Amino acid sequence: MASLGARLSDLVVRLKRRRKLLLIALAVLLPVFVLSGVVVHDSASEIAFAEKELSGTAYLRRTWNVVSVCDAWLVPARSSFGGRGRGETIPKLEAEGSRILADLSNGTAACGKARAFLRQIADETNLTLDPRSDTYYLMHAAVTDLPGLSSHAADLARRDRGASADAVQGDISRIAESAQAVEDSLNRAIQHDDGSLTAALALPSVTLSRAVSRYVSNTSGVVASPAAAGEMRGALDNLWVVSVDQLERLLNLRIAQARLKLWVSMVAAVLLSAGALVGLIYYDLYVEREEVMTLNASLKQSNEELERFAYICSHDMQEPVRMMNIYAAMLLEDSREQLDEIGRRHLDYIAANARAMKQMIQDILEFCRVGRDPVELSEVDCNVVLEHVLEGLSPAIAAASARVVADRLPVVTATPTVIQAVLQNLIGNAVKFRHGDTRPDIRVSARPEGHVWRFEVRDNGIGIDEAYREEVFAVFRRLNRRDDYPGHGLGLSTCRKLLQMIGGTIDFTSKPGQGSVFYFTVPMLQRPHGPA
Repeated sequence: MASLGARLSDLVVRLKRRRKLLLIALAVLLPVFVLSGVVVHDSASEIAFAEKELSGTAYLRRTWNVVSVCDAWLVPARSSFGGRGRGETIPKLEAEGSRILADLSNGTAACGKARAFLRQIADETNLTLDPRSDTYYLMHAAVTDLPGLSSHAADLARRDRGASADAVQGDISRIAESAQAVEDSLNRAIQHDDGSLTAALALPSVTLSRAVSRYVSNTSGVVASPAAAGEMRGALDNLWVVSVDQLERLLNLRIAQARLKLWVSMVAAVLLSAGALVGLIYYDLYVEREEVMTLNASLKQSNEELERFAYICSHDMQEPVRMMNIYAAMLLEDSREQLDEIGRRHLDYIAANARAMKQMIQDILEFCRVGRDPVELSEVDCNVVLEHVLEGLSPAIAAASARVVADRLPVVTATPTVIQAVLQNLIGNAVKFRHGDTRPDIRVSARPEGHVWRFEVRDNGIGIDEAYREEVFAVFRRLNRRDDYPGHGLGLSTCRKLLQMIGGTIDFTSKPGQGSVFYFTVPMLQRPHGPA
């Protein structure tokens, strides 16, 4: 119950610490995810906004073709306004464009509708809402200023010889004002430019300015020069196309930057989250490591103190037990005639228990000594060790009429003391734990198994219920009455402790009444010495 309570307490502490770490993780990651969500939302909105603007530039191009040929007094063949350009198709603009194409035969009225449609396109596709000065003023030049200049140039070209000089001069003034408006819009567009937009617009802008000057100066009387009008039209179309090309370039660049920001934000959020989680896991493992090291140090100190205490107690207890045994023997010898049978039996019982206590103290001392000194491994011939073991157990073997058969044993990496202690315990137990007068039949063998030697001690004794597997190897745990089978329950626990010191293990298979097979492993030499 105490062990269960300690485990539950430890579990509660771990859960509290992990809950605290979880709260820290949430406190760290929540702002990261919120900020990333805001950045992702803004980037996605910016991408959608710019892509809709790109759709508008596709409609602007097709509409400008109509405006250009209309202002040049050329009526194009009727065709469909549909056809997907860059970006999405907008049904409302498709329908309006088709109506304008159908109405081109109405002359100047159709041209005015086409120029007004440029503004409608800009309104429908967010171009008039663009927050950037460069793209906004490029749009303004393409939608308002250049179409206005085109309209005024067309009006001047359409004047007949009967027009008054004042009307012609009014057209010239409006052309000059529109040209100035185009120049102002382009100058505002390139105010914060890195140089690429300025370079792209410089030549078309200068060409248009020169064409406007020649167009105005070559207007003699009330008739515009056809050559100057053609030059004016070419320069106007060229600047419009370049302006829209630059508008699309800037929008594509903005979309690329927004996508980059979106992915960088998402990757940064993932990396920060992973870093935070790794940091928390490392901190948790570091805390657990410190706790384990502290517990190990405390456990090592406790074990050392316990072993020292057991050693001192066992050593100091031997003297009282020895004196108890001596005085019980003296009393039995001096008073044997005065004591009756019951008294002599009681004295014998005292002497027997004193001897048993002395043996138990010696076993405790031996168990405490195991592992105190460093182990030096060497090559051990197990056949030689087995001979010494059988020689030491020969009285017990003879008394039980036991038969011990041993295969050829290998040379292993261990110490003679360990192998001798393990074989002596296992063979001694096989001789001791037998059925009544049944003759013990014991077989010792070994075989290679991976990188270890597997030794087996097989007997035909009373057997063990495997439900008691752990209790068999526990200190001072017995499964039988001491009156039936003498001993103190330290033999197998000592074997396990000794084998662990050299990297070995011990276990058994058994059935009650059918004997047992105890097996233990010992590391194999680099060069095995002969077969088992």
